[in-house]
Amino acid sequence: MAASAATIGLGTAFMHRTSAAGVTPAVYAEVGEAVSITPPNPTRETQDVTHLKSPDGTREFIGTLRDGGEVTVMFNFTPAAYAKASALFLLDARQGFRIDYPDGSTEDFEGIVTGKPGEAIEVDSIRRFSMPVKVSGLPVYTEG
Repeated sequence: MAASAATIGLGTAFMHRTSAAGVTPAVYAEVGEAVSITPPNPTRETQDVTHLKSPDGTREFIGTLRDGGEVTVMFNFTPAAYAKASALFLLDARQGFRIDYPDGSTEDFEGIVTGKPGEAIEVDSIRRFSMPVKVSGLPVYTEG
């Protein structure tokens, strides 16, 4: 068996597009100290098209609309990161985002920040907050 080509998450960054749409090359800035990123999770809806003569008496389906899914990023609380997340939450227009993976791969998508919930603040824990992003359209993954 060949040696694994798996990589660890260390070095991954969550970025916000700071250049206008259509400007190339696109310019991105890191939002903050991400400690975990749940990447886009696209799904596809189906419709039941079963009819009275469906083969083998089995339901039939066709694919319909896709949904780009959601992204959730957990950050260490820093004033700069929280201010950036707060500003992104207030924007009504879709924003460009990118996940930079340590192997040089990227995943680009547009989305809308839907919240900025904080984690419980406890005496002996790190202050953190999460930023959920609803993906609009499909993410584009580019190998490194």
